[in-house]
Amino acid sequence: MRLWLATPLLILAIASPASADPAPRKVDSDYTLLRSAPGSFMIGTAYKPWSVRVDGGQQTYTWARVGGNLNRCFWIFYDATVPGGRTMSKACGPPRKYPSGEEFKRRFTNGMIGSNKQGNNGHPVKLQPHGACAVQNGKIDGWGNVEPWRAVSRPSRRLAGALTVGVDDAATNNHNTVKWRYVTRDGAYALIYATKYGESNGKGHQGWFFIRRDCLPI
Repeated sequence: MRLWLATPLLILAIASPASADPAPRKVDSDYTLLRSAPGSFMIGTAYKPWSVRVDGGQQTYTWARVGGNLNRCFWIFYDATVPGGRTMSKACGPPRKYPSGEEFKRRFTNGMIGSNKQGNNGHPVKLQPHGACAVQNGKIDGWGNVEPWRAVSRPSRRLAGALTVGVDDAATNNHNTVKWRYVTRDGAYALIYATKYGESNGKGHQGWFFIRRDCLPI
């Protein structure tokens, strides 16, 4: 009799809606940029179909825990995700904003920032591989993530042959140049914007990504 009484109580506790974590949303675009604050600098990339546990409402950018190989809270473009659970996940706690100012510089960079101007994608510079910048068949790799908040970068999501070295692109008036935004805390990587490689957000190849710092002359 005691065993019969205990069993339904155990089942009830496991099935209780109050203890269930809402189902996550999913990244629906090929990739979407992750930011330190709404509309601020990129600090990473999420890819289809990574999980997104929304914790900050449904504005243009939402505060959420992003899965994949990051499992960390970021500001993410809400429309790049598709519905899962509609309840706030409480996976992140209060939203944190690191705007592109002194606080951002201290937490994510080694002090080198190419540009802080509104609407400016960074400082233009020509590729100039040296040191740890490996060139294979005239191309250099990029990475979607390096986790710039770490004391030592952790690169992942390799973009093989992301940029071609020594070739001008007259069609886009982009003569072997990229725009660099900042150098990571350990000085090993730089965030760059390369319009000739892809778009800034959404489908196909991405235009914002990280490359070895030694691929640039800065």
